[in-house]
Amino acid sequence: MPEIQAVLLVLKRLVIYLTVFVVGGLSVFVLGDLIVSLRLPELRPWHTITLNHDFTADMELATDWGRYLELEQKLFDELDVHLSQTIRPAIQLSSSRYIEGGNRFERRLEADWNRSYKLDAQNPKGVALMVHGLSDSPYSLRSIAQILNRNGVIVYGLRLPGHGTLPSGLDDVRWQDWYAAVRVVDRHIRQHHAELPYFFAGYSAGAALGVKLALDAVAEERMLPDQLLLFSPALGVNPLALLANLQRVLSHLEPLRKARWLDVLPEYDPYKYNSFTKNAGRQISLLVSQIYTDIERLNKTGNTEKLPAIVSFQSLVDATVSTVDLIDRLYAVINNRNSELVLFDVNQMSYFKKLIYYDPDKILQAFKKQAGSDYRLTLVTNQDDSTPAVTEITLPSPTRSYAERPLVLEWPEDVYSLSHTSITFPPDDPVYGLEFRDREGNEMITLGNLSIRGERGVLTVPAGNLLRLRSNPFFEYIDQRITDIILERSPDQASPERQPAQ
Repeated sequence: MPEIQAVLLVLKRLVIYLTVFVVGGLSVFVLGDLIVSLRLPELRPWHTITLNHDFTADMELATDWGRYLELEQKLFDELDVHLSQTIRPAIQLSSSRYIEGGNRFERRLEADWNRSYKLDAQNPKGVALMVHGLSDSPYSLRSIAQILNRNGVIVYGLRLPGHGTLPSGLDDVRWQDWYAAVRVVDRHIRQHHAELPYFFAGYSAGAALGVKLALDAVAEERMLPDQLLLFSPALGVNPLALLANLQRVLSHLEPLRKARWLDVLPEYDPYKYNSFTKNAGRQISLLVSQIYTDIERLNKTGNTEKLPAIVSFQSLVDATVSTVDLIDRLYAVINNRNSELVLFDVNQMSYFKKLIYYDPDKILQAFKKQAGSDYRLTLVTNQDDSTPAVTEITLPSPTRSYAERPLVLEWPEDVYSLSHTSITFPPDDPVYGLEFRDREGNEMITLGNLSIRGERGVLTVPAGNLLRLRSNPFFEYIDQRITDIILERSPDQASPERQPAQ
């Protein structure tokens, strides 16, 4: 008996010490976070204004595509009032996205790409739902939408709740709000275009929402998209993002409101927030965690083969999401020979290789663990380390042999890798392109080719933000791959019956 009491006493002390350690550690984390937050720039009206007409998850069942657009119009009408009364009087940046008529980049475009939209097609060959990434807008998939529409696909472009307006919109949004909006458009497509091949195209967080949609469609035995096209899919994020809102109770106090923000930066990008809330990071982390749970559940039931074909385009190096997690936690459970992972390698030119901090071992190990997988793996890489010319290499699988196809593309001389933000934008993109020209052929400044020099620590924007690649020199390759997929899925070539997942 004394021995049992001694053991219980030790266990009790262990629990107390562990509790003190965890609570103390979290307290230090929150305190340190608050101290760092106080050093951020002062919040501006676009960081503090709350808009009241955005869609939320509890509206899903009472909302269709038309109602979603009506609600969105009310949201932008509300924004216009704040722009005229509060926001524009506070603007100190001549290139702000909120100036009258938009900044120079926004004025280059014919439509407001911060809003949801529909592109019709005559004699349609398919229908597509486009979903952008976190802190982005529908513009991030504009060029992909144009490829689909050019090939006869009706396109629905969705603006997710909290996006396209003020960065404050991401302070209270939940991932369930984003997903409910996706379900609204998905339901509309299934009701009105059930006879057409259905493509889902998602970038970053939008790609994650597409995977969630497919997983739920299998679980609920309802109609699936025929094809998922994923670009820089956010299926692996920093686990610390789950702790991002620990300071939220204290941040309700006015002096500590900056603690809600990870970055407070000038808003000069017309289609992407530069400032970033901690809540946004937490929400994408919660979404990805739920997706992993759903994938594991589906894998246990043996129903992963019911998922649609998934083709992903991803930079081998990505500072935003994990390429290894994409391989390990999505493609590792796919048993679909029509699915494919396309990776863009770093520039293997010899003078770049010595400067790049890049270790391929983790990625190679991830592939080795999947020796029996049936999906296709494609690598776009240099033909050799003496040339910028690239080739497409298809790596062997149990049902495919090694193949190589030289491409009529090459690395720009000053680009060492692609990035998370570059995949979906062509080099001549009017906002982010490296090579945009006006109608007379004159080179034009974009947010993707802006080249400025000076002393470090002077700019209000981190130098890394300006140096990060914003367009894809190999976008022509993606264009052709998507076109081929549409042709394969066209009604005259596709299987005549489309059934719900059984």
